[in-house]
Amino acid sequence: MKKTIYIAFLALAGLSSCSKETLNPVPSNAVSDVQIFSSVESAQTALNGGIGWIGYYLTNSLQVIMSEVMGEDALMTSGNYGIDTYNWNLYSYTYSQVPEDDPWWFGYSNYIWQYDYKGIDAANNIIAYVTDMPEESGKENLLGQAHALRGFMFLRLSRLFAPTYTINPDGPGIILRTSPADASSEPIGRSSLKDCYEQIIKDLDYGREHCSPDNAAYFTPKSCALFMARAYLDMADYSNAAKYASEAASNLFDGSNLMSQTDYQSGFMNPNVEWLMYYNFNQTTSNYYASIPSFYYLAKSAVNMDATGKANPADIEYLDTPQESNYFEEPLYGYSTVRWTKRFRDSFEDSDCRKLFPFYFYAADGWFTSKFSHRDLYIGDADFPLARIAEAYLIKAECEAHLGGDAAGPLNALQTARGASPTAATYDNIYYERRKELYGEGFRLQDIKRLHQPLDRTVDAEHWASVKSLPADSPRFMLPIPQIEMLYNKALTSADQNEYWRK
Repeated sequence: MKKTIYIAFLALAGLSSCSKETLNPVPSNAVSDVQIFSSVESAQTALNGGIGWIGYYLTNSLQVIMSEVMGEDALMTSGNYGIDTYNWNLYSYTYSQVPEDDPWWFGYSNYIWQYDYKGIDAANNIIAYVTDMPEESGKENLLGQAHALRGFMFLRLSRLFAPTYTINPDGPGIILRTSPADASSEPIGRSSLKDCYEQIIKDLDYGREHCSPDNAAYFTPKSCALFMARAYLDMADYSNAAKYASEAASNLFDGSNLMSQTDYQSGFMNPNVEWLMYYNFNQTTSNYYASIPSFYYLAKSAVNMDATGKANPADIEYLDTPQESNYFEEPLYGYSTVRWTKRFRDSFEDSDCRKLFPFYFYAADGWFTSKFSHRDLYIGDADFPLARIAEAYLIKAECEAHLGGDAAGPLNALQTARGASPTAATYDNIYYERRKELYGEGFRLQDIKRLHQPLDRTVDAEHWASVKSLPADSPRFMLPIPQIEMLYNKALTSADQNEYWRK
């Protein structure tokens, strides 16, 4: 059966609002499989389209920011302090997601599910068609990239739409479609978490063995190894998690392969020696106002701050005006709706290069962060790290703590490299170091889940959401299976919906 592969999937140059029409762009052209899979060179176009779904704003931006604001360190502005919420991720913060997609800002799961599976379908097509192509240079890497892409997407979906692996590996995971899908495809139900993670590991390991090491804007053996370590950590398989974290870090845990403090403070916009994989945003592919820096960044500093870091609230009016340079250093006003609690900000020593919380306007509204900035002050023009060696240090430390090995070595090396004081390698210190190192990068929700931690926002006065605490292993830590999937996938019944949203 002839299948159409969509190539151009982004048309965001004119993105300036958040209407539902904007959130459902239509591909601008299509190429048949006869053309696109005629050679490795042409099939690369399909791969680029598949990789593109990783950074698409309705997957990457929503997932990353959602995973932070559903935790306790980050929060959304309430809209009462001079900057509107724009609805983006507000309903993640308040735990108000719904399976429906109308209105769109309540139904994030619909977009994440839909577009991550588009990436999976692109990978499935490459695997199905390229396998039968004549051997030529680049074919091995192309297949490696496709397997790695599929494993990466399956892992991303499993973490959001399934319970924690260690609760019940035989429990419901996601839908494992490993062949090209069209209207005539047989419906598939949810696979077990065990089967999902087996497929994830299998795909990522294939990528680890076959991907080229030359371009970190694509999957490489080391980034695949880190994603495998991430998956094994979810499974509490500490031996394998440590093994692949070590491979990702080239067995170096002395700080020599970490970015400099200057690089860390530069605004996470350019790849450096520590970034094993990144999504390549530029002025052509940028998500503009829907980019991650747009939600996090306002400026590196402000004038007229008092001793506590409070900027003059009256200066908000100068944003986006010719006078703004008089009040802010390198200002860029995107959405700027994500804040951080004072407790979290104060947990960093002044010498720690990760203490990137330049100012606040109102104590009740939280602190801005400058960890994520934009090149040339162009909104969204900033590459985003998908895999960093620092994560390998943290995985190694956590695993060695469980295995009775040297957990302090990698933990203290990371802390020293960041300008922080070394601490004892207790579980709590390792877990909190993850929060300090990886904040804003989309890890917090999954850590709450896999570590069986409760949500506790009661210690921070800035949190205004009605949901201030949840017990460990709460079903609300999972996203709902989209209603459209439940309606049209005849392999699913109402019992297949995640617990909190069952009717």
